[in-house]
Amino acid sequence: MAPLRFSANVSWLFPELPGLPERLHAAGRAGFEAAEVAWPYTESPQALASAAQTAGLRLVLINTPRGST
Repeated sequence: MAPLRFSANVSWLFPELPGLPERLHAAGRAGFEAAEVAWPYTESPQALASAAQTAGLRLVLINTPRGST
């Protein structure tokens, strides 16, 4: 059986912090190697990528708005 891997859902974790970059840094400091972001719309893609890279995290799930059909 493969070992379990956990990712930090920073949309829910660390609610005391003001923004996603700060939450990504907190997740990295807490020992996570990966993070999920449910509502990334307040930050630019570049800001999220930079914060994740600085924190040593991989973004493994990003929810996005449904496209037009």
